[in-house]
Amino acid sequence: MLGSYNRDAKLLIMANGAGQLFLQFSVFIMPFYLSALGYGMDKMGVFFSIQTFVGGLFFLIAGQLSLRLGYKKTLLLGASLGLLGRILQVLAFNFYVIALGFFLIGANMGIRQPNFYALLSEEVEEKERHHAFSISFGLGTILNALGVLIAGFVPDFLMENFGITTSLAYRLVVALAVLQFAVVIPILTIIRDIPVKNPRINWRKELVVKILKFSLPSAMIGLGAGITIPYMSLYFNLRFGQTLAVISGVFFAQQLVMGFGSFVLPKLVDRIGPVKTISFFQITAAFLFGIFPSLELFLLAAFVYIIRSILMNIVWPINDAFMMGFFTMEEKATAAGIRRAFSTFMRGLGNYIGGVLFSLSLSYPFYVTATLYVTATLIFYFFFAKYNKV
Repeated sequence: MLGSYNRDAKLLIMANGAGQLFLQFSVFIMPFYLSALGYGMDKMGVFFSIQTFVGGLFFLIAGQLSLRLGYKKTLLLGASLGLLGRILQVLAFNFYVIALGFFLIGANMGIRQPNFYALLSEEVEEKERHHAFSISFGLGTILNALGVLIAGFVPDFLMENFGITTSLAYRLVVALAVLQFAVVIPILTIIRDIPVKNPRINWRKELVVKILKFSLPSAMIGLGAGITIPYMSLYFNLRFGQTLAVISGVFFAQQLVMGFGSFVLPKLVDRIGPVKTISFFQITAAFLFGIFPSLELFLLAAFVYIIRSILMNIVWPINDAFMMGFFTMEEKATAAGIRRAFSTFMRGLGNYIGGVLFSLSLSYPFYVTATLYVTATLIFYFFFAKYNKV
């Protein structure tokens, strides 16, 4: 599966997989951890907003950092900030220490993602790019699924078998996320860097238009996702009365199937092209979200949510690989960072809108999200249909 890639490409894919595994130890359990520490929903909203908006800000400067430091040093900087942030979250001495932890985790997120994809795109041949991105996403998603499952079951196991307190059980699970950096940082130290030929970007009109064409659909999808996705576990609990363990099983199944599906998706791209693949999957996902509120049975709702999530998310590595082909080496990280910044800021806005809509109805958020997804997909297809190369 990875045999045709060079050593550094394989190492980058392995580092991404390890990061996704340990990331879920903290992401899935974090609201319960903060609640056990005595923080209410208002304080949680502050923490999550800090991480989201700091991530967005660092998305904007991620490309400029790599132009000056190189991809390798920039990724090491991001990982170091992330390690310190995770340690502060585990220590959790007070509100300000936790807030600083979320700040540093957001900085790592903003620095890492654009530069990881930019560097990986330079390590593989252009014709292999969407295959490499899909395999990296697939392996990461499978390990992500394992992380969700562990985070859903380990706290109860620790409390029932070792008699420890709830807050300590959650703290130990969050602490496991530190292992992410014990794998990632050594890998980043041994890969070679790709030298930057031109430390400046020529900000011409054509470049700005290309970035905006990719950013507008991503921003609309980010807004729609922000309205609904953070509330899905709570939705399953309120609508169907399901427990944390059962809900974690739903997310585990979603991630696992999506991970394996990523390995075969490049074959479809080779057959019908990236633009048609992305557009078809996203339109279908939007339709499923539109009918989601009408589903009365938990098992059916869980099944539809799993399929919807797979269709919507499995094409992102194809989208990223497709986007990389429009930019030079020096432009890639900056272009990817700006697009992700648009999506991240709008996702943060969507978090607030979603809270308001869910307080009014458990159905309204899904209708709004479906509408945004359809609109974004039509805009994307309009912009890029002529580039659908098979």
